Amino acid sequence: MNQSTGGRGPFRAGAGPLQVLTWSAMTAARRRLPLLAALLFATALPTGCGGSSGPIDGGAAHRHLQALVAIGPRPFGSPALGKAADYITAELDKLGLKAQRHEVMHEKEKKLIRNLYVQIDGADPVAGPILMIGAHYDTKLAEGLTGADAQHNHTFVGAIDGGGGPAVLIELARALKERTPKPKCNVWLYWIDAEESIDWTWNEQRALLGSQAFCEKLSKEKILSRVKAFVLIDLIGSKDYKIDRDGNSDGRLQELFERAAKAMGEEARVGQFPTALRIEQIKAHFRQKGEEPNWGCTDDHIVFRRYGVPSVLLIDFERRIPGTPQDDPRDPPKTDFQQWWHTADDNLDATDPDALAFAGNLVMQALPELEAFVTGRK
Repeated sequence: MNQSTGGRGPFRAGAGPLQVLTWSAMTAARRRLPLLAALLFATALPTGCGGSSGPIDGGAAHRHLQALVAIGPRPFGSPALGKAADYITAELDKLGLKAQRHEVMHEKEKKLIRNLYVQIDGADPVAGPILMIGAHYDTKLAEGLTGADAQHNHTFVGAIDGGGGPAVLIELARALKERTPKPKCNVWLYWIDAEESIDWTWNEQRALLGSQAFCEKLSKEKILSRVKAFVLIDLIGSKDYKIDRDGNSDGRLQELFERAAKAMGEEARVGQFPTALRIEQIKAHFRQKGEEPNWGCTDDHIVFRRYGVPSVLLIDFERRIPGTPQDDPRDPPKTDFQQWWHTADDNLDATDPDALAFAGNLVMQALPELEAFVTGRK
């Protein structure tokens, strides 16, 4: 994931005391640039304790996460990712749900894209509107790198980046299947392959390949027009969890999730990063370069947005990039977030079952409003 002028840009919201990252530093940090913010002055995040209330079992989601991590690194095209796909499919089978596989060889990369999806039936399973909720389940390629990228070689299991979101989706499948009444719209849960950039430095030509192929399939089959909203979950599962705002997300959907967080009593965890001061910095940086200010993240939701689907990203990325200073008296709140992004520290020790429960329960809390959004009743 990345950000800049529509891609991974040179300005990063987590970049230390009101500083702008150089282009080289930014590209090394890659994609999810400055995630938007709503508040200039805010209180510190509460410490996690007990998780949020709702139907999502954080412990169960964490067990799925453990199973995925136990497979090891799971980059696009690898046999390990095939094992992850088999695990997810088997877990859905246990729920009485039949996973659909969208598998297609990427012509240029010569690697097999393995997208998975399942439908939770709504009022009209055949022709009704669709709410799609997705998360990528591939991990960053961090082995076998050569040249200047060789310094990044390490064993990357992606507990948070490629593990947390998919684990939450499995729990959402259970909760949605058991929910009474059934959804008013069809809900598609979508496990996305080939999200990560194959090159270590973000290269949008070699990233987001799975969602692009999937949107092409849905468009060809005349299904995409029925997808009325896309919710993307990414970088979920960290301690001191939060959800950042994103400049490339649909504002109506962001506000919807902020209302859901407030209803849960968790408003302090959603929408506080990046701060308003940081956003203004980012805009000024782009203006100085004569470019259109773009402070949003580049992630799979961008692909759906390009196809005309209102999309929102739920992500915990701000201030997670290693080496980026976090505190400045002019830019509250004071924070000390763990910085695990694309490092060996993104492992099970960095995860918190409460974070998984929170993300899933936030989606479930927002579901009535999402149903209304999708069915046009709002």
